[in-house]
Amino acid sequence: MKISSKSIYSLLIFIISAMVFYSTAAPGLMYTDSGELAAVCSTLGVAHPTGYPLFTILGHLWTLLPLPFSTIYSLNIFAATVTALSSVVFFNMMYLIFSMIRSHTIGSKSKSKDKKKKKVQTVTDSYEDSSLLIMSAATALMYSFALTVWQQATALEVYSLHLLMIHLVLYMTTKGLSEPAEKKYFVLSAFLLGASFSNHMTTILLVPGLLFIYFARPFDKTDGKMFSADRMKFAAFLLIPFIIGLSFYLYLPLRSASGPEFNWGEVSRGWDKFLYHVQGKQYQIWMFSDSDVWKTNLQKFFELLPAQTAFIGIPAALWGIIKLFKTSKSFTVALLIFIVSCLSYSVNYSIHDIDSYFLTAFSMIIILAGIGFYYIFEKSAKFIPLMFALPLIALIMNYSEADLSDNRIVPEYTEALFDNLDENAIVISSQWDYACSAFWYKQSVENYRPDIVLIEQPMLRRTWYPGLVKSWYPDALDRCSDEIRSFLEICELFESEKEYSSTEIQKRFIDMLNSFVDKNYDERPIYITSDILQTEPDIGKDYTKIPEGLAFRLLRKEDAYTNEIRIPDVTELAKQIQASKGHHLAEGIRALTALNLNNLGRMAIRRKESEKVRKAYEGALMIEPTNREAIRVLGLLK
Repeated sequence: MKISSKSIYSLLIFIISAMVFYSTAAPGLMYTDSGELAAVCSTLGVAHPTGYPLFTILGHLWTLLPLPFSTIYSLNIFAATVTALSSVVFFNMMYLIFSMIRSHTIGSKSKSKDKKKKKVQTVTDSYEDSSLLIMSAATALMYSFALTVWQQATALEVYSLHLLMIHLVLYMTTKGLSEPAEKKYFVLSAFLLGASFSNHMTTILLVPGLLFIYFARPFDKTDGKMFSADRMKFAAFLLIPFIIGLSFYLYLPLRSASGPEFNWGEVSRGWDKFLYHVQGKQYQIWMFSDSDVWKTNLQKFFELLPAQTAFIGIPAALWGIIKLFKTSKSFTVALLIFIVSCLSYSVNYSIHDIDSYFLTAFSMIIILAGIGFYYIFEKSAKFIPLMFALPLIALIMNYSEADLSDNRIVPEYTEALFDNLDENAIVISSQWDYACSAFWYKQSVENYRPDIVLIEQPMLRRTWYPGLVKSWYPDALDRCSDEIRSFLEICELFESEKEYSSTEIQKRFIDMLNSFVDKNYDERPIYITSDILQTEPDIGKDYTKIPEGLAFRLLRKEDAYTNEIRIPDVTELAKQIQASKGHHLAEGIRALTALNLNNLGRMAIRRKESEKVRKAYEGALMIEPTNREAIRVLGLLK
């Protein structure tokens, strides 16, 4: 059987992209949701809103493969593989778009106008196909090495699968514009759209552009009207494959009802809880909440744009818009609608990791850049191979920032925090981005510090979380059942959007947390992290806070503290922070670690333990070379 050139190019695109992604993948946990998603995939649980059922199911199936890696590294490789597959789909989509432009079929009812022109096309097909393959491959590799795309391939996150799904949807939709049997491709596109929704709800940002493509395209020889009866009837039919794809969401209540180890939202409690979860209501406070956020995010988008297009792609994309508009107004408008839809939502979302929400817009701009280069080289085909300079520039530009192959900052910080706590400790923290999510994974999958009870403080404001923590750590929380029940009664009013007292909900919240401290004090050591000390001073307000490792131990004022001062070894953590080159979350870890080491240094000064003083401040200076307190104290010690 003869293998087509396009298949060979597809395989090469996958191999090249995957090799780069595998070689730059993180060896372990990364920031924010990485640990939680890895734990959910490993245990086949329910993830944070909006649930990501398709991602969870595929991720779990991947963990069943007999790969010779740790679970987290294996899942990072899963992200790399899925992103490489999205590059293959992108390549095939670009080849299709270029073919449609060449044959004048994109967005147009007319085919070649005369037989003579058709004959010339046939004679030159092999040469032109080769040119299109090269241009498509170069554009696809530029997409692979676009910074934000590449970053989805190096650590576990839902956006790797999101890239694959949205490009499958766009590819099938584009085939629906180009193939005579177009309806089957729209059926496939509708199914994939539903499945994409079951991975990430921002798929909705594709809908305006897809609707425009569907209604603006030529439907058949007898139907030129945008909203004809046949077209509307077929649109209604497409709801069937869409709903079939969307049905992956049934996984959430079905799996939740079985009581998995990770049961975020406990959505099986009722239809209202299911909707609350899949709509991501708890995150909506950050959407369109600040009139200045859009300025900051839009600025970030334009700052990131050169790293997606190797700089040269920006003018090429503008040229692509101008030239494509003359060939097909509708297809050009559709691509611009995708960009505008993506940005109009993303720039108004106030979160620190907004980069990945720009992916649809970045992809459309790369498509336009490829189209721009098509028009630049259409009369100078011998220069087409020069397009490979684009992915090469992107590879060189972005390698340093995208490479996570030696990045162990999150595991190092997590271990520095928890290794230095007494056995059977209860820890109250809100360090989700740095340690809590990672600890969830390490404790459940790697059996790390099974003795520790970790309570993620902000999550306690949700009706599902206290019950989940109680199922994990019954010995510690059974004593606090009355306070938990009292808080859940008023928290239910909040989640159900019924009338409640904000003062009373905060009071019961603090009472519940203090019951964890008071009722476990005699049985377990109790710790809070510095963020809790700063944001919730009423937690343990009747206790003395003693620096211990990178946390604070709560001590009754009448009790004497006799523990040895524990100074964590932060040598490797300091190296990891320096290698992170100013990443905003790495800077957060830097600040927290330096603050806690300074606290330990002061405690050692009070105890007149000069060696401990030196060790604490030397560690602080390694973490933060400009730390004034460390510089001053170490200067005095000299």
